[in-house]
Amino acid sequence: MTRLSSAPQAPVDVPFVLERCREVVRPALLKAVGRMHPWVGEMAAYSFGWCEVGGAPAAASGGKGVRQALAVLGAEAAGAPGRAGVPAAVAVELVHAFSLLHDDIMDGDPARRRRPAVWKAYGTGPAVLAGDGLFALAVETLAATQAGASAMRMLSAALGDLVRGQADDLLFAARPWT
Repeated sequence: MTRLSSAPQAPVDVPFVLERCREVVRPALLKAVGRMHPWVGEMAAYSFGWCEVGGAPAAASGGKGVRQALAVLGAEAAGAPGRAGVPAAVAVELVHAFSLLHDDIMDGDPARRRRPAVWKAYGTGPAVLAGDGLFALAVETLAATQAGASAMRMLSAALGDLVRGQADDLLFAARPWT
């Protein structure tokens, strides 16, 4: 049986770790979104907080970066360089953005991150298209990796869970709460 060391550990500088992982992932995420149709890519960039409607740069932070950090740190924990986790980190961020676009439409949420939701800013049809484009890009990103088949099976299972959760959310919201 392996025993964990009881020696005191230095505190982890979480903001530094998150920033380090964002710096590793952001170029690949920008490159992926840059491969989209320009209009769809603008909506995707808007959803990430990178630009305003029309494409003007935005001063938004782009989020905490926990999901992408988990992919990078997971690769490092497995003994690989952090860059090995970048495709998974990109795919996770793309799927998350896709799910938010569709969720905002289904829930009728007019705002996200203190500004109009994509469907309010661009219209419902365009927002669905942007969400679908993000989903397709996530699939493409994972399919291009060495572990593509395995990664696709994991993504499919996670997406099945996401759909079940969204179905439960919609059913719960429709219950009569009088």
